[in-house]
Amino acid sequence: MQERYDQIREKSLEVTRENIDYWLEYCFLSPRWWFTLALFILTWVVFIRLTRNETNKPKLLFLGLVWIIVAANLDGFGFDLGMWGYPGQLIPILPKAYLFDYALIPVTFMLLYRYFPKGKPFFYATLVLAGGASFVGETLFEWLHIYRTYHWKMWWSFVIYFVLSYLIRGMVEYIFRKKEPTG
Repeated sequence: MQERYDQIREKSLEVTRENIDYWLEYCFLSPRWWFTLALFILTWVVFIRLTRNETNKPKLLFLGLVWIIVAANLDGFGFDLGMWGYPGQLIPILPKAYLFDYALIPVTFMLLYRYFPKGKPFFYATLVLAGGASFVGETLFEWLHIYRTYHWKMWWSFVIYFVLSYLIRGMVEYIFRKKEPTG
């Protein structure tokens, strides 16, 4: 049993070394790499500027943290199961989608929540964001050779973004709800 595990681990390390070689040759310091880095930084700069005087910042940041945890884990599952890959990576080690999992996804959903916290506006904004991220964003990043699908349909992303938006918002609202004074 241990011997078999060691063999699998060695194959995994070999793939990691090949990925690092690929990254050094085709990604690092390429225009695509600089674009990814700039977009990562710009996403957070925009968030900081738009929420500079935000009184609800702890709630927003918690929502973003939950999105990061969920996105990075789901992304890792999909990557490991061969559903998608990242030919244009910021760094050559897992998780592969730093731009998406640690910037674009959490920041856009934090801003959505900030400007459209509930009701019909939240529903429509979530619909637009889920559709834009799935059908426009994924297509754009495939065209830029940053993201590539193998066994994945964009409408699955749409459903996941939409459902997760409500689940994560609900959890955050539950955790941060104000207790009514008894008396």
